[in-house]
Amino acid sequence: MTLKLTGLKNIIEPGTIIPMEERNGNIGRWAEDKLESLGWTVNREKGIDLPEVGAELKTRKWGSTSGHTVGAMLPQDILHTQWHKSNIHDKVQHQLRIYHKVNELTGDNVVVSAQLYDFTSDVIQKKLEQAWQHCRGVLHQGDLFDYIRGVDKWAYLEMQPNGYYQFRIQPGIMKKMEHIAHATRSKLFDFGD
Repeated sequence: MTLKLTGLKNIIEPGTIIPMEERNGNIGRWAEDKLESLGWTVNREKGIDLPEVGAELKTRKWGSTSGHTVGAMLPQDILHTQWHKSNIHDKVQHQLRIYHKVNELTGDNVVVSAQLYDFTSDVIQKKLEQAWQHCRGVLHQGDLFDYIRGVDKWAYLEMQPNGYYQFRIQPGIMKKMEHIAHATRSKLFDFGD
């Protein structure tokens, strides 16, 4: 699938007021509803969220220090799934990332950034695959730790109360991934003088 990296129309614009405080993923669901109202097809089942552009939708509070959740799988499914065949792999190829924060003057929760990122760079994908393979190796030993750190601390598995492991990316690594995606995009598209 070819991803159109420029000219996305009808996205959630910076400055959009989010009519709620952040609580238990509600802003992600709000973003899905908002995109649907703007004419997008949103997949709320297994698989990527925005199939029309081949991208996952992610919302995030600006400045949050928790890991970035990519997706979740059961331990036995992780054991039997290679990186390239996992839904985690699919969810970290292209992402529409929406950052929000509370405006200190008004108290409103406001979108501060909405950008499409292409994370298909070999550098990014090799590091994430290495983390995945390392975590799978730990699981193959029969250990179901609460946290399983990947190679180079790029990503890790975190056990949830429902028995699923979330595949998460460290905040500093996500910044690095966004920087790589931006640098790659700048090389691909010369915006010139």
